[in-house]
Amino acid sequence: MLTQDFPRFFRYSMGSRMVDLTLDMLSLIYKANSSYEKVGVLTEFLDRYRMLQMLFRVCVEQKVITERKYASFGLLLEKIGKQATSWKQYNERGMKKQEDKRQ
Repeated sequence: MLTQDFPRFFRYSMGSRMVDLTLDMLSLIYKANSSYEKVGVLTEFLDRYRMLQMLFRVCVEQKVITERKYASFGLLLEKIGKQATSWKQYNERGMKKQEDKRQ
């Protein structure tokens, strides 16, 4: 786990927040996958995703993690963000098509 290497102050402030955000994001993926209305859940997921991204950047600025570690996590975060954004856009288009059919 990344936060094990954090200095004590950052481990219990930013580190625990990052873990909580990650668990929230996992919960939201499950919720979106099992619900009919996905757009709202995915919007909430993307909000937490952006917060996690920002916390990673703060960790680099504060020299809590190296730029090299951030780069590896950054690539993974980028893939997650692209997938979630595409999933949201797909569902928005589906909702629009259903509305058009009703009219």
